[in-house]
Order: sequence, then C-alpha cells, then structure tokens
Amino acid sequence: MTQPLDERRVRLLQLVHGYPPAVGGVEIATRDRAERLVAEHGFQVTVLTTNCYTVNGFRNPRAPTIPIRPHEVQNGVHIRRFPVRRAFGPALHLAANAAYRFRAPGNDVLRTLSSGPICPEMLDAVRDFRPDVICAASFPLNHMTYPFRIPAPRPPVVLIGAIHTNDDWGFDRPNLLRLVNQSFATIAHTETEREWLIARGAKPDRVRVIGLGVDEAALRPQHGAFREGQGIPADAYLIAYFGQLASHKGIDVLVHTLPRLIAQDENTWLAIAGSSTPFVGRLFELLGELPLDVRGRVSILTDVDDQTKADLLGDCDVFASPSQAESFGFTTIEAWSLGKPVVVGDAPSQRSIVADGVNGFIVPHGDSERLIQALGRLRDPALRAEIGRAGGELVSQRYDRRQVDATYAELFRSAANAGRAAA
Repeated sequence: MTQPLDERRVRLLQLVHGYPPAVGGVEIATRDRAERLVAEHGFQVTVLTTNCYTVNGFRNPRAPTIPIRPHEVQNGVHIRRFPVRRAFGPALHLAANAAYRFRAPGNDVLRTLSSGPICPEMLDAVRDFRPDVICAASFPLNHMTYPFRIPAPRPPVVLIGAIHTNDDWGFDRPNLLRLVNQSFATIAHTETEREWLIARGAKPDRVRVIGLGVDEAALRPQHGAFREGQGIPADAYLIAYFGQLASHKGIDVLVHTLPRLIAQDENTWLAIAGSSTPFVGRLFELLGELPLDVRGRVSILTDVDDQTKADLLGDCDVFASPSQAESFGFTTIEAWSLGKPVVVGDAPSQRSIVADGVNGFIVPHGDSERLIQALGRLRDPALRAEIGRAGGELVSQRYDRRQVDATYAELFRSAANAGRAAA
C-alpha cells in the first residue's frame, strides 16, 4: 500500500534567482524557509538557482559570481547553481524599454527576458527533476516560467510573487500573471498584493496570503555592543537602517536629512548596514559630500553578520527604511520584534503592514520634510516606547515564524497530495 504524502517526506524543488551568499530579501527568506522545512517539517529540499550575487549579474558580464560546486549542501538543503547567459542582456534591455514605451505586442515577454535570468541549464535541470511539488520565487523574473515548460504531466507548482505593486514596468507583465491561474497556488505576502493580482485576472481561489514570519527569540542583541564598537554615545539618538544597500531603499534621503536632524539635536547619529549592491559606491560618495562634522556621525557597514544586525537593531532608537518599493519589508517586523518604532516608505505593501501613527510612521518616498518630521517626533522616548510596543504586539499576533512556516508546510503537502492523486 502506498503511503500518503502527509506521512512521508515531501520532495520540494525550489527555484529562486539567487541563494545566499547571494543578497536580497527573497534570497534570504527562501534560504530560511528551506532550512526550516528540512529541520522542522521533514521535507527534502533541492534548490535550483543561479551563480549571481545580485540581479545585476544577469546582464553585467563584469559582476562577480558565486563558485559552482558539484555537491553544495547548506544545513540540509541541496543546492545546484547554474551560470546565466548575459551576451544578449544589454540588447534585450534596450528592446524591452522601446517595446514598453510604445506598448508593442510582446513587450511583457521582452521585459521578462531582459530581466533574466536566462539560464538554459537550470531549465534542463527542472525538466529532469521529479519532485512532489515545485515552488518558484519570485516575480518578475524569467525563471518563473520554467516549471510551466515541463511536458505534461508536471508536478503541482506554487508561486511566490513578492510583487512591488507600484512598479508597473517590473511587475505588470501579462505573460507572467497568466501563470497564477496555472499554478496550484500563488502566495501573496499582503492583502494589497492579493488584490493587485485579482484585479489583473487571477482567480481568487488561487491566491493565498502568507506573510513573512520572525522568531522573536532569534535576535539576541548584546546591549550597548554596537554603540561601543562604533563610538556612539550611550545617550545619543540613534537612527538605524538595515537591509539591502540598494538605490530604491531611500538610504540617500536618510543621508541627506542628517545635517538638518543634527541641527535640531546635535546628539543625533545614523547607522546604515546591510548587504552590498552596486549602489554602495554611490552611498560612500554621498557620505563624502557631507560636512566633516556630520560625516563623523554616520556609520556604514557592509555585509555584516547576524550578531551585528541584532546589536544594531537592539541599540538603535528608531528603525528607518523610507523605501520606494517593497514586497513586504522583513526588517520592519524584525525591528518590531525588539520593540523598536519604525519609519517606512509609502509603498503599498508597507501601508498594508504599518498603521501610520500606531505602530510606525509612513512617509512618502523622497520626501525629506516628512521624514524629518517623523524622526523628530520619535525623539520622545515615551512615544518611541508606545509605537514599538504596538509593533511588537502585531508581530506576536500575525507574524510568528513557526505559524508562518507551518502554513507553508501545509500548503506544500496539500499540493503534493493533489499531484499524487492526479497521477
């Protein structure tokens, strides 16, 4: 008698454009979820990914790459990396821009190909694999089409969108959005994302809302360690950013506002840390443009370890990420898990998570005045405590990591069982 899948190991094939040491929110979330599915839910997980550190590597032949090893395993997860084809990247990008500008037929396909990755070896590996279920993350990238290019019958497919709903060029692509109704399920991280998909033709029963989860005990800051290491006074007003050091995150606006914040209170400091991208060079240029006395109040740290992240978030007074676009904003709930107030950009996903004036402040991306006002209000320790406490309560209610992981595991088991029943 054949065992039902909910009584044996589920074989999950995970496709993702990058996997650590690649950098990015989707990349890290995929790694963490894959490792916990193995360790806590008994899954067998194989990841197919590229050898690029960032999506910049899909077109830039000079971008550094991750070494490809024949038998790579990280904490029980088997990883296969594949090189990308970059020769046509610049030409495809120009063609895609022109086609989109004139709304030419097929511009969605061109945009997807130009975004990459173009990775024929990964496609071949998908065709050769025989998993119980395939999960692919994330839009708007070309490898999302690979599971649907398998000859029938194919395993059930679960898609993870991670959609920036205010980025039409990047994400409003009918060729990819049609895949939602061919999937077993598509995961949206917020209700805003779900509604955006449905408005573009997704069947409501195909879209599941599953946010990201945080383990409230995972971040264990050593109180005072970050301030001491960076020479920041214990009584300073410390504003912190942590995340991908990318141009759309609003870090440049934080740097530009610092002189005025210091004029309001000379004991103001700014710490910026996270994973490197090509924008880092520009970030250091911006730092060099500040007056010398202001420059000394900024710490920039790249590619820091988890303990440094915990120490930074534990020692800061406010977490600020005034970004232009987010699919969720995982660092927001990490800061909340430590009781910190947050100031975020007005991306639709952030508006669906943060209640303005209740558990954080929302400011329009690029609006220095509103950013200064929000950060100025949070100089009040009582207000910081109130806002941070409200965020922490929301994490406990809605973003508990174990509950989120269990929801993913249940969905993957249901998909695998459905595939087995149909075989």
